[in-house]
Amino acid sequence: MRVTLVRCPWWVRYCPPYILAFFASLLRSRGHEVKVLDINNILYHRAPENLRKFWDDRDSYSVWEDPAFVERISAPEVSGDIVSEVLSNDPETVCFTTHTPNALFSQRLASRLKKESPSTVTLFMGHKCSRTQMAFDFIEKPYIDYVCTGEADAVLPGLLEKLEKSGSKDLPEHKGFLLRKYGRVLDGGAPDYISDIDSLPFPDYSDFEGDIKTGSYSMPGRLDILDSRGCVNSCHFCYERLYWGRYRAMSGERLFSQIRDHRKRFPGVDFFYFNGLLLNGSPGRLERFCDLVIENGEPIRWAGQAAVGKNLTGKLLEKMSRAGCSWLGYGVESGSDRVLREMNKKHTVADALRVLKDTKRAGISVQINVMFGYPTETREDFSATLDFLRIARPFIDSVLASQSFCTLEKKTFLKENPERFGISESSHHLYWKSLDGQNNYAERFRRYEEFCREALTLGIPETSGVLSKKPDKWGLIGDYYFYEKDYEKAAESYERSILEEAETKTVYNKLARVYRLMGEKKRSDACELKAGSMRDPFREAIRG
Repeated sequence: MRVTLVRCPWWVRYCPPYILAFFASLLRSRGHEVKVLDINNILYHRAPENLRKFWDDRDSYSVWEDPAFVERISAPEVSGDIVSEVLSNDPETVCFTTHTPNALFSQRLASRLKKESPSTVTLFMGHKCSRTQMAFDFIEKPYIDYVCTGEADAVLPGLLEKLEKSGSKDLPEHKGFLLRKYGRVLDGGAPDYISDIDSLPFPDYSDFEGDIKTGSYSMPGRLDILDSRGCVNSCHFCYERLYWGRYRAMSGERLFSQIRDHRKRFPGVDFFYFNGLLLNGSPGRLERFCDLVIENGEPIRWAGQAAVGKNLTGKLLEKMSRAGCSWLGYGVESGSDRVLREMNKKHTVADALRVLKDTKRAGISVQINVMFGYPTETREDFSATLDFLRIARPFIDSVLASQSFCTLEKKTFLKENPERFGISESSHHLYWKSLDGQNNYAERFRRYEEFCREALTLGIPETSGVLSKKPDKWGLIGDYYFYEKDYEKAAESYERSILEEAETKTVYNKLARVYRLMGEKKRSDACELKAGSMRDPFREAIRG
């Protein structure tokens, strides 16, 4: 079967996408003819210089969820005839890999593909297709035929085999997929899991050979590896572990063999990012991998996320450093032991300080992740986080400050047990609030900003969410107050957005809607008139 694998623009473009390379390898091993398109990187190089900042700036991810921006960036004058490119090999199936920032673009492109080639089967897979994310939203779209709700490598080959036999006129049901058929959604149930990830083929990066040699991605010399699936921990707020199910890790031998294979094929590659949820879920296999790198003198650097824990000893960290580990990110999240227990974290503040010290002493760069306003977090708890930042500063190189603060994701323990965490309103993942009303979106925003100010004072780099000024603050606050039906505060926030951030048609239209609800027709009409007369900033940027 002819299959085209697509990744639509999704904000960052560090290196050739692992998921495309992996599925190309998997499907080719089953005899399929596969074409790979990283539209994300293709479009970056086609875009005018003044639009490339939306890829290069790590804090610009929210723009990819703006319908107006996605409409303009996908216009032919920027993207070219991308539909014809996708259909150039007459694919029988087009598979879209999805994550939050590329969901809108993927849907827009799938819609255009379906109009151009109705018989081509469109299939969505990836994290955004989880049952806890957008699986059931996607499958309601008339231009999407299948949505895989879990690990697609376990079930996609079987579905393609059925499609080869039946053709696109009578789409078959299959385990692990939602299917829209006969005017209704058919649910194939949960997919199987790959129990032994050592049995999977190495990713096939041959489609990106030219890109790798010319350094067309933002981090030349880098490739990604999915070294494990799932997580050994069970943090109450985490939805990613729900997607992956139980924890499985690649053996040290297999991991080392994969890196050697990539380096043999692409001698210029010397940096590997392990994109599993944590590197140290299986300390034995991690140490075995380090031993093999050291014994064979393999000149590589590598990085990934790790969990604070007693199994991450100073001795192991020193060995990781000798084996080429150059950076680790830790989900510390809070500097309050009480909040850590509420999160179901397995570490204490003392554990975190010890690991950060040991990591820095080993010569490995350190990043910590921090959340704001976790349910039950008091002002004293937040103050403890600020104190922790001050104490830990000598051992920290950067901070990932969550710009969504703390969200309630579907099916997580946090979302499913609001009473347990003193949550009174849990219907909105961003705008939830505590029983006493003190912990709401606006308060979480205040804590985030206070944290950023302290971090910058301490010399933490202004990146990864640590911002001196969030460029879309008042627009976001206005949306929150609109949701709360506090139209006076919403209007005030949108007005400040126009004065202090940017005059856009979107904000003027929102302000017009608020004025209308407040009974201020003249002001509403004036805003609508202003919005109607404004030039589209995205189109202007495209014209350059």
